[in-house]
Amino acid sequence: MAGTARVVATLAALHDAWPDLRDVTLIGLDLADAQLDWSAARCDHTMMLGCALPAGDADRLTALGVAVFPPLPDLPFAVYRAELYTWDELTTRVGSSDTTLDAHLGVWFTASSTAVHDAVIRAVHDATIDAAVARFVEGRRVVGVMGGHALERGAPLYRRVVELGRALTRAGLSVATGGGPGVMEAANLGAWIAPFADDTLDAAMEMLTTSTATADEVRSRWPAGGESLGVPTWVYVDEPTSPFASHIAKYFTNSIREDGLLAIARSGVVYAPGGAGTEQEIFTDTAQNSLTLYKVRSPMIFFGRQFFEQEHPELLAAARRQAETFGWSELIAVSDDPDEIVAFIDQHDPDAAGRAPVERRRTHQDD
Repeated sequence: MAGTARVVATLAALHDAWPDLRDVTLIGLDLADAQLDWSAARCDHTMMLGCALPAGDADRLTALGVAVFPPLPDLPFAVYRAELYTWDELTTRVGSSDTTLDAHLGVWFTASSTAVHDAVIRAVHDATIDAAVARFVEGRRVVGVMGGHALERGAPLYRRVVELGRALTRAGLSVATGGGPGVMEAANLGAWIAPFADDTLDAAMEMLTTSTATADEVRSRWPAGGESLGVPTWVYVDEPTSPFASHIAKYFTNSIREDGLLAIARSGVVYAPGGAGTEQEIFTDTAQNSLTLYKVRSPMIFFGRQFFEQEHPELLAAARRQAETFGWSELIAVSDDPDEIVAFIDQHDPDAAGRAPVERRRTHQDD
């Protein structure tokens, strides 16, 4: 994404950027004792989120055109996010309690109301997460992996999805999932173990399925794994967050999360077997492709011939009919082979080297 706005979250970064603060957002800085001549700064589209300011400075900055959002007190979390979450941050205990930050945020969300006060808090939090996602995906070829949350770690499909996540990552693609358990966790695990030797997959699977080892122990044995993105939501408050996603964009609003996850997966989306949520994602994706909502049309690959061609052929048939109607049939594939899927994505990825920019734009008569 070209033109992603800069975020400044440390005083050192502020001094490095000074005085050109155009399109810069300052988040959480303590500027109460800073000796800054704001009249010397260029502040076009500059924002301040939750910064501590000397008395009177908020009015002066507003007069200069800076959008100043004050700190929001009495909340159990940072509303303004400078970065995506990490697993370590979400599993940190809050104060002296046994409650993790992830669970603490879930409790707040469940108790929050439809009043404007709480709605604005949710919206501002999610907007800063959106911006952090935009910075993360910039320059990356992102492939979404979607599928059922109930898939158990010992199931054959779980291992196949791990192999898929590993193959995608090793091919230079960035895996993005819904950030939950099942297929999502498996794809993130594949990305995590991608930098390590091939036999790491067997060892990790043995730890997760035949012993009492936890995901944290797998992460500790193979630290600093490959990068991937998880995009979960507190709407599913009882659903665990994927421990193998290196970067986590957790949202309060599920509709933003669902649409945004498919939107960033410009290089393609792989669908493993799943239930109602996966079906929703399939049809949302076909609509995005048909209407060219995000400038390009992207590959859709159905991972599992038995499921999509024999058990649920109606899903594949509906997607193919939509693609044929709107002129992108060549972007649909069905496969059981991770390497074949990688090759198909490379062949049809609009963001692949030598292909971008590719815009298969809709025509209005097809609306």
